[in-house]
Amino acid sequence: MIEYVLILSLGPVQGFIAAARRSRDLWSGSWLLSEISKAAARALHEGGASLIFPAPDSDLRPGSEFSVGNKVQAVVALADESEVRQLAETAKEAARRRFRNIAETARDGLKAEEALRPGVWSAQIDDYVETFAAWARINQAGYGEAAERAADALAARKATRDFRPSAASAEDEAGFGLPKSSLDGARETVLREGRIGDRVRRKLGLSGSEQLDCAGIAKRLGGTIDQFTPFSRIAAQPWVATLPPEVLQALGAAYEPLVALDLATRVRGNAGCYSSLPYDGQLVYRFRLDAALRDAIGDREATAVLESLRDCLKPVWKKYGEPCPYGAILLADGDRMGKLLGEANDKEHHIRITTTLSAFAGSVRERVREFHGHAIYAGGDDVLAFLPLERAFACAKALQIAFAEALQEVAGDLGVSQEAMPTLSVGLAIGHLMEPLGTLRTLATQAEKKAKGDELAECRKRNALGIALRVRSGSETSVRLRWDDAAALADFACWQEAYRYQPGGGRKLPSRLAYDARQVHRRTAFALTGDSPERGIPAAEFARLLDRARREDGGRLDPEIVARLEGRLEALYRDDLDLATLADELIVARWLAARTAGDLGGD
Repeated sequence: MIEYVLILSLGPVQGFIAAARRSRDLWSGSWLLSEISKAAARALHEGGASLIFPAPDSDLRPGSEFSVGNKVQAVVALADESEVRQLAETAKEAARRRFRNIAETARDGLKAEEALRPGVWSAQIDDYVETFAAWARINQAGYGEAAERAADALAARKATRDFRPSAASAEDEAGFGLPKSSLDGARETVLREGRIGDRVRRKLGLSGSEQLDCAGIAKRLGGTIDQFTPFSRIAAQPWVATLPPEVLQALGAAYEPLVALDLATRVRGNAGCYSSLPYDGQLVYRFRLDAALRDAIGDREATAVLESLRDCLKPVWKKYGEPCPYGAILLADGDRMGKLLGEANDKEHHIRITTTLSAFAGSVRERVREFHGHAIYAGGDDVLAFLPLERAFACAKALQIAFAEALQEVAGDLGVSQEAMPTLSVGLAIGHLMEPLGTLRTLATQAEKKAKGDELAECRKRNALGIALRVRSGSETSVRLRWDDAAALADFACWQEAYRYQPGGGRKLPSRLAYDARQVHRRTAFALTGDSPERGIPAAEFARLLDRARREDGGRLDPEIVARLEGRLEALYRDDLDLATLADELIVARWLAARTAGDLGGD
């Protein structure tokens, strides 16, 4: 027998994950990719392969909580390359079969065959999953060298892949002249115009003229509803937590009739984290409830239950405010993992690393749950999660600490220096509930790239938190904080606490302070081109601004907070940054402190 390193790459990653308009699309896309990867890994394991990625003891059963990335790596002992190729084809077919089963289950659950185009469906269901494989023989140079050669071969194979013609043709009903899917615009709709009733539209969560392809149907109806928590419910959690039990009970009673009419869904997943109000939460937002009432014109039953919910919510909104319509998406990725894996020159070391990563990933869901968030995906060093604003920063920090602690021992045993230890770069995207989730996922990617800091000097790259805020009005603000800068992290936490409303005490920082600071920077930017004495001009103007600023109760700012603000500005100057950076930190901190819509005023 000859030993080979075999690597599989599955996708399309962007098609499965990034193509999303609703929170369920994003969650289901990540779940779908993990499911087809698990199927491929299971097929390799059953074929006698020794798994490297994922770890050998992983739970690869269909529907298990364990997440697998789009890369599967194994060591196989077979007679020749033809047997390796056959095993790879078996794994590829297992991946395609898993997607086919999920899509067909979703179609059957729709119970509306007349609403679908069978020709388009048949053309797409076997055309969606992309799989690539490469392998290399383990020779005298050992496992590490063979793994590197297999990875290079896989990259070359993906770059020179075949591009098959579209399934649609002028002669075939399977797509010619049909609208494209609203999720990514890549494939034709499988929905038949004029055959989609209100029940089907509600079940699929269709809005307006939205269209779905085969994968879109699988996303909307794949998996189980218990696994899924809408972004709206997670964003509303800080507000829900302020409501007394009797108010929550009344809201639940008003919400329950909406479920039977497919106007709302229950939320049972995430270990009961949202059991205080176990519904999707969309309709606790005034603008979403008003839209639902407009859509229900002509439907007496739907209008009646929606009006009943509105009557229940009006006094709640008046007394407790309305929930904040912004939430956070967390996207994290390990730093220097390639270097760490490069230090593993034998299979046993490689397996130890992947086992450690699997243990970290297995702890992510519970850790995110502690901050009232829901982990969408946790595979190795990759994490994707929904979080309420006020707990997002603390959750990101906790994940970073857990990751560093998990990898420290194995990295140390491999001789990795303290400066090259694996760390976690985290991106947080803050966006409005009405933003398409694909757009927010892209914003999270931008935040993660900012955390990585590839354009910075080597000593400042990686090991950081990047935050990107997109306000509904269109403006964007971003900040970057290094995890090893304890003073900056403490200051940023202080800004959030100072902006947080305290009953009887108000807020310690006025909301306009950040914007006034930005204006001071713009007026004094001319003074930032010279040496430090010239920087005294914006610093002095900022000091005057702090002296004039007043809290909501009319009192002067807390001297301790003033001292921290001035100290933070000095620290930024030392890093060749300026007052604009501090203003951005304050703006983002204000959003991260919000519990209700009123905390953001008219923003």
